[in-house]
Amino acid sequence: MVAVPSPPGARPEAKTFRVEDLIRHARAGRLRVPTFQRGFKWAREDVEKLIDSIVRGFPIGTLLLWSRKAPAERVSIGGLEIDVPEQVAWYVVDGQQRLVSLVSTLIAAAERSTPQYDLRFDLYLDLATGKVTHGVRGEVPNAYLPLHRLVDSEDLLAWIDDKRLVLTGDEVRQAIRVGRAVREYEVPAYIVEVEDEGVVRQIFERTNNAGKRLDSNEVFNAPHAPLDRKPAARLRDVVERLRARGLGDVDEDHVLNSLLTIVGKGLSGDLQQRLRDVDVPAAIARTERALDGVFGFLAQEGGIPRLRLLPYKSPLMVLSTFYDRFPTPSERARRLLVRWLWRGVVTEELRGDGKGMRPALDALRASTSDEEAATAVLSTVSRVRPVLEWSETFNVGHARPRLLAIAMVELRPQHLETGAPLDIAALLDAGTDVFPQILSRRPAESSPEAAALFSSVGNRLLHPALTGSSFAAAIANASPAVAVSHGIDEPAVRALAGDRLAFLALHRQRVEEAAWQVIDNHAEWEHADRLSIEAMSDEEE
Repeated sequence: MVAVPSPPGARPEAKTFRVEDLIRHARAGRLRVPTFQRGFKWAREDVEKLIDSIVRGFPIGTLLLWSRKAPAERVSIGGLEIDVPEQVAWYVVDGQQRLVSLVSTLIAAAERSTPQYDLRFDLYLDLATGKVTHGVRGEVPNAYLPLHRLVDSEDLLAWIDDKRLVLTGDEVRQAIRVGRAVREYEVPAYIVEVEDEGVVRQIFERTNNAGKRLDSNEVFNAPHAPLDRKPAARLRDVVERLRARGLGDVDEDHVLNSLLTIVGKGLSGDLQQRLRDVDVPAAIARTERALDGVFGFLAQEGGIPRLRLLPYKSPLMVLSTFYDRFPTPSERARRLLVRWLWRGVVTEELRGDGKGMRPALDALRASTSDEEAATAVLSTVSRVRPVLEWSETFNVGHARPRLLAIAMVELRPQHLETGAPLDIAALLDAGTDVFPQILSRRPAESSPEAAALFSSVGNRLLHPALTGSSFAAAIANASPAVAVSHGIDEPAVRALAGDRLAFLALHRQRVEEAAWQVIDNHAEWEHADRLSIEAMSDEEE
């Protein structure tokens, strides 16, 4: 291990920035991109996912900023170019793609360096659906709110006033709520003060090119490490720290299984004997870093909004071992891992205990690069789209109902009475039943088919409890857009007034269709799973 003495002032300061503050600092020239950073690489879909995560309150990772005196110069960050005086500035060491995306998407059109700005940042919020989307040819729909008008509340209100005659009341309220949510969204960051650019360059190259993270006794830890506390000494410490990543709690047993897999130990037998030759503190630190990467992968690309909805927990062992070996995998490698996760979940090849993960772990350990490893792991599950029989009873304690629950999250549910987007994270973390029944009373004498419908996802919502109103009444009184956000279309609403079994059947069908759409989007059954040309070229060399 290379030991680098920690220079004076290198201890990071943990800080959070509101999005509106980041934009303000960018306009003032305080945020800058160092010359050794790579250019902007993200595609439009990546920018859309980032903004969508902010709108929905999902975590987007931590920034690593280098604080130092900066000269007076012309500063360019994304679509913003300004002349700034000499000042203490923050250079972006880790998080350039995210920060450039935010600045370029959210700055006012008049501030962009050229009128023909990069179309990757020409994004809108569809107020009718709540989805972040790109511009369209021809006339922009009235319900498309330009994202560059969100940060300045007065500018947002001016846009709403211009559109007031063509927007519905729900759309106006949606615009105001989303504007506030984006402006006040908090981005965590670490700020480091060190004079030697060579040290910062070395850190950047390790974390972004070689895939290596710094150890705790080097200049500063990886961006997500809890630098203001002692190293984790227990599995409980890891659980508590990972809770801050916004994906929910992971059981200590799963952390232990990941640790054992990372250090190459079996899951059975006397634990003390298995750990006799293991540096346990170092293994705990490796496990925390690996799971931190896994959590980011699941939330940002894996399509898993909370850990409690991950259908099987055993894949955490494979993913943590992968992220221990390859902390900064390529986009292609991550995409292949997403396919492995979703195909294996749907085909049930990833169910059960850790023994079922052995083929994937063996394939991973035999590989020498991230993409080769991801390709090998993916080859351990079937690529044939199965015929899936959904469970008759909706119980999120089981795997397939969790797939339906993920689909309900992806519908972006709104409150039935207020139309406000639901706080999914808070709702799923609540101890109460967050998937209540729509119709609580089943007829005393009903057929087996009717009983199955009452027990199915067709009779469930992702929604907090209502006071003074039944869910059926709230659905009947909700706007069509709000009802659709729960998979309830107009034919289902009409059926609710007369034929409740028909309503349950229609709602069940819509949620199951939404689940298949989510599955297919992630499993990519028909896509080529082979190595990319770049990876094959690396292997030949």
